[in-house]
Formats: sequence, structure tokens, C-alpha cells
Amino acid sequence: MHYNRGRWPFRIVSATERFVRDEPSRQPGATRRQFLATAMGAGILAPAVSHALRRAAQGVAGKTVMTTLGAVDASRLGFTLAHEHVCSVPPERAGDRSAAVRYMVNKLMAAKDAGIESIVDTTTFDVGRDVRFGQEVARKAGIHLIVSTGQHFFAPETLNARSVAAIAEVFIREIENGIDGTGIRAGAIKVAARSEVMSAAEINVFRAAARAHKATGVPIQTHTHARRRAGERQAEIFESEGVSPSRVSLGHSDDVEEAGYLIGLARRGYTLGMDHAFYGTGPDAVVPFQKRLRYIKELVENGLSERILLSTDWELGARERLNPDGLLFVTGRTIPALRQLGLSAQQITAITVENPARFFTGSSAR
Repeated sequence: MHYNRGRWPFRIVSATERFVRDEPSRQPGATRRQFLATAMGAGILAPAVSHALRRAAQGVAGKTVMTTLGAVDASRLGFTLAHEHVCSVPPERAGDRSAAVRYMVNKLMAAKDAGIESIVDTTTFDVGRDVRFGQEVARKAGIHLIVSTGQHFFAPETLNARSVAAIAEVFIREIENGIDGTGIRAGAIKVAARSEVMSAAEINVFRAAARAHKATGVPIQTHTHARRRAGERQAEIFESEGVSPSRVSLGHSDDVEEAGYLIGLARRGYTLGMDHAFYGTGPDAVVPFQKRLRYIKELVENGLSERILLSTDWELGARERLNPDGLLFVTGRTIPALRQLGLSAQQITAITVENPARFFTGSSAR
């Protein structure tokens, strides 16, 4: 499923263009870490990243995360985008797979050049997941790619009629044995509900995700309608199944219109996927970009920084028009704005390096 929300009535200058225009220090041979330090508007990021990597290594020592190329020590994940759609090829590109591969590899290499080392793909079977494509582009770009089992809300009715146990069995098989006969194992479970009032089929999928998590230890990520406080209903289901809130990330949480909802869920132990900041850049945005960033600042000020994951919810196709920065939105737009709001480089690298390593391994915050 590829969302078509139309074109912006204006042109947003991309992060890449801004760096080329405004940052002449990016010369051939400069390291990704140096480039990301420039992007964050501070010369101290490289030490901060090193510090965060050391802390992450201490917290997840000996634990691994499954990627398209096999298990990776969690301390090697580095800067991680936690909710993307790399394994999805839009119909207009499907006719020339090799061209789609080249295009995606270029996007991933640009992300890696901006300091991004790992990406979590949350594409499920019913929204065009192609793990072979994901594995190929990740290998060629040299980036860690974690793929997901699970279900969005576009499965045929014959599948929606399955029992909780039958759905969980599929999720567990894709985690333990591999997806679509490839041997590529899922490292995350992604489930979705349209709103706060969930259908019987959606509830079954969420319960199945809970049971698959308990059987495998793989964490859960969700699609939520935050403006309707849908994460609270999802939390009820997970808790009724005995899932620890710390193993669940509620996606698109920054779509909400007031911070109390976020603070309440974070205090209960849930991780918040702050991954829709680009939707706040349009002139008619219901939740403007700066307001979304202030939510992050409020969470940090309330001692809840360990409950934040950043990402861009990007995919090839229509969202490239919505978000021309693509995978570079976090490094090029979100992080510089957070720095202006007063977050330190160390706080930001803790969010982007330490938090994903802990979340995907189930390690505790210190």
C-alpha cells in the first residue's frame, strides 16, 4: 500500500541541498561522524557519539539484533532510524527492479554518509514487503537493516478471520525461521490499528503480536492514531496479554495535539515513536513542526528521554513528494531544530544511539 496524499503546494528545500549550499566543510574524505557533527550544529558531536556508543555497548553487552544479513551485536547499531519503509517498491518502479535497487542504494548511502548506521523497516506483507529487495540494497549500501513481521490493516478478509493463535504462529515463524522462504528473519513485530476503536480483527492481530513477542523476545512497534489517543487502547491490550510496556513502541506519537498523552504513556513505560515531524512542515499542518519538537523537549525535561525513538516513516513513492529530505529529515531538519531548542549533542545521541540499542534488545535504561 502506497499512500497518495498529493503534492505540497510549495517546494521544501531538502537537507541535502542545504548541506551542499551551506556547509562547504563537507569535502571528500570527511567522515560520516564529522558530517553529522556539522548537521547537528555543534563541533562536539563526534565525542558525544563515541560516548553514546560506549554507553550502548555497556548496556547491551553480548546481545544481538537480527538484520537482513544476520545477527549483529547491538552495540554496533549506532545511529538508528527506528521506523522506515525500505522494503517497499512502488508500482511505478516495480517494472525495473535494477533501477529501483540503484535508486534505493543511493538513498541509503546518503543516509549512511549523514551518520545513520541502522534502519528498522516496518513494512509488513500487506503493504508490499519485499525482504529480498531490502537485503540486496542493505548489503550494497553497507547499512544494517532490521525487517519486520506483523500486519498492517490491508490483509484480505480470509486472513482477518484467523484465530489469535494462527496469526501468532505466522509471526513466530517469520522471526525464528525466516520470511517468504528466504531465511531472512524478522527482528521486529509491526502491527497497526486505524483508530482508538479497534475492530475484532485488529484486536486479534495485537494479541497475536503480544504472544509472538512473549515467545521470541522480539519487540513490538505499532501504527497509532495519536490525535485520537489510540495508543492508550493499544496499551490496554498489550498489558492484558502480559507484555512489558518497555517492549512496545507506539508509532506516529508526535501527531498528537497535547503533550499530556505522551507523558502519560512514557511514564507507564512505553516508547514513543516520534516519526512524523515532516507532516508538520506544511502551511496547513494540524500539528506544526516546532510543536512536535517541543513535545520531545518536554519528554526530556520530564526525565523521559529514554522513551523516545526518532525516525521519518519514509518510503519510495508519494512520500518523497511529502518529504523531499527523505531519510535525511532527522539529521537535516529534526536534530538541528532540537539543538536550537536546547537539547545537547549528548542528549540527542543518547536518543538516537542508546535508545534503539536498548529497545531492540530489551535492555534496561540506567
